[in-house]
Amino acid sequence: MNNNLKDIFNNIPIPDELDNSIELGFNIAEKELRNRKTRKTFIAVAASLAIIIGSMSVIGFDRVEAAIRKALQYVPGYNVLVEVEEGKVLALQDKVLYEEDGIYLKITAASKLNKNLNISIESNFEPIENIDVLIKDGDGNIIPSNRWDRSGGGDFWQGDYYFEVEDEHKNYSLLLRDIEVPFTLENTKEVEDFLQLGSNTTNKGISIVAIKKPLKDRLMISLLNQSEGRVVEDYPFENSLWLGQTLDIEKSMYILDIEGNKTYPDIPSSFGNLMSDFYFDIENQEGLKLVLPYVKIRYPDAKTEKVKIKAPKDGEVQSIDKVLTLGEFNIKVINAKSQDDSIVISFKINSLEDEMIDSINVGGINGYGLGPNDETGHMELFINKGDVGRSFSIYFESPTTVLKGDWIIDLD
Repeated sequence: MNNNLKDIFNNIPIPDELDNSIELGFNIAEKELRNRKTRKTFIAVAASLAIIIGSMSVIGFDRVEAAIRKALQYVPGYNVLVEVEEGKVLALQDKVLYEEDGIYLKITAASKLNKNLNISIESNFEPIENIDVLIKDGDGNIIPSNRWDRSGGGDFWQGDYYFEVEDEHKNYSLLLRDIEVPFTLENTKEVEDFLQLGSNTTNKGISIVAIKKPLKDRLMISLLNQSEGRVVEDYPFENSLWLGQTLDIEKSMYILDIEGNKTYPDIPSSFGNLMSDFYFDIENQEGLKLVLPYVKIRYPDAKTEKVKIKAPKDGEVQSIDKVLTLGEFNIKVINAKSQDDSIVISFKINSLEDEMIDSINVGGINGYGLGPNDETGHMELFINKGDVGRSFSIYFESPTTVLKGDWIIDLD
């Protein structure tokens, strides 16, 4: 590996030249989801698609993964556990990089609880089938993945892979076609309290920990959180907002120096709801504070009653005028109309003083489009006429909200 590329990987988990591909990936990410299971709610750990292992943000998880999410506070590179109840967890302490002939393959994190080994990788390797990702244990046994979650865009992709292995091994190799990358898992340490992981603050029942890592000429901030009854879906970063773009607030977190200057983050290494690393173009110095003007909250168990709708005829506008309760929010379904090949349902969501819905799921139908109508100020739900009959029912569930607050963390 040439020195220039080595410096990039030593200082920034994703090479600078891949930023455009990654940003494109956020817009055209294609999820490959297998073996969906029921979602459950546990204490949140904080945000990423692929950087923390042991739980999953978009697909469900089984009993063992649920136990990991509840008990594990594992930060790659820091090797820390909190409240271990389900057994000893082994983890990858440092990221492992393979690079040759312009191809790179990086193991960003890995953990093992009993026979369950989870590994997170990112690469610019040519498009692959998920069956191409294998593990070899210390006895030379080749083990296929039994579940995965992968996303990407351009020349870049990243994925989480799940394996069932023998309990006693610590040394493994990642196999990707003819590439073999060895890695070793180590025992993790324990701390008594989540807040011992780093500088922290608590507001509105949500505790956020910021772990600062000085790099050559910038700072990396790793964020984790803990909250009861709610799941922190994401942290302040403008690219992740949808309806929240209309709020009169700072759209991104920022670092505030002692002179009052603000430094906003670059594209984070990954999005999701378990952990996020954010990068700031500012050198480490005294008096820095991290300011989060809001957090994004998901309510996975919130669900309205169903509203039955009779499919409107061409040119007809059917009045519905029904109010549905979604947790602390109300959704007023106004009307349904026929428009070309679609049925368009107009509705309006109320906002609380310090919280508004940023995105929402619609159930009861197979597919739909969703977006605001700038002229009416209402939200509009688009359903293909061919996907429903003369009458159908819909309901709203699992909203993600923007919760405003003052999460200010002293980085000293």
